Amino acid sequence: MLFEASGNAAALRATLDVIRPRGVIVQVGLGGDAPLPMNAIVVKELDLRGAFRFHEEFAVAVELLNKELVDVKPLISKVFPYRDCLQAFEKAGDRSKAMKVLIDFS
Repeated sequence: MLFEASGNAAALRATLDVIRPRGVIVQVGLGGDAPLPMNAIVVKELDLRGAFRFHEEFAVAVELLNKELVDVKPLISKVFPYRDCLQAFEKAGDRSKAMKVLIDFS
């Protein structure tokens, strides 16, 4: 099962390249319409599901993160201390420079 939660059409499209045949893609949230190559979905016999609310999916995601079963480090562009939150928001606002930006409150 693969969760795509950015809402970015390019990210959703990229899931088709990495998921195994007969896999399940769960699109969490919305990001607008995303054109998809239906041939790739049919050939791999994929199941594409939408999840509008963060109910069961959120709990599963938190559990996977807490157990360190999912490595999200490659997705994180930069971590800012909370004192630099304005810089963090500026960086996060430019999608050509950042994918995910975190603010550290410790």
